[in-house]
Amino acid sequence: MSLLQKKQFLIVITSFFFVFSGFVSASEQRWIKPMDPVGQVTNASQVFQETYNQKDAEKLGHFYAKTATLKLDQNPSVHYRDNIVQAWRAGFEQGVDNLQLEPIEIIRTGFRKVVETGNYVLTINTPDGAIQQTGSYTVLWRVHPFGIKPPKIIFDVVNAN
Repeated sequence: MSLLQKKQFLIVITSFFFVFSGFVSASEQRWIKPMDPVGQVTNASQVFQETYNQKDAEKLGHFYAKTATLKLDQNPSVHYRDNIVQAWRAGFEQGVDNLQLEPIEIIRTGFRKVVETGNYVLTINTPDGAIQQTGSYTVLWRVHPFGIKPPKIIFDVVNAN
């Protein structure tokens, strides 16, 4: 093999190595990180809290599956995304203000299911001043096995203390 052929061979091998290492790095970013269902739900829960505190019922609706159920303490269950959006909108109009979530446990319970449990503090503005409601919550999330779609809330239960 001539010196020119050796240089060309090394260039081809080096190019292949860089291209392949870039592919592996990109595939790790695209597939491995989003596949973690617990991480997906942890992030989604944080964004849910931020969206809630913006008092945007429409954007909150994007967190729920079309056939989701919301069960607020001492109230009848609300079924389907559109009705859940209306329920959150009514709450905001009645003075519900700031939500602080404290997740206690986020566990994968199935191939496409993750359960989040925790405590919350909710500030409600009343004519007599702001009050704080505390309680617990349990949320059943549906996750996409490869992280291609964002997690969706299937069932959301809130219990006031």
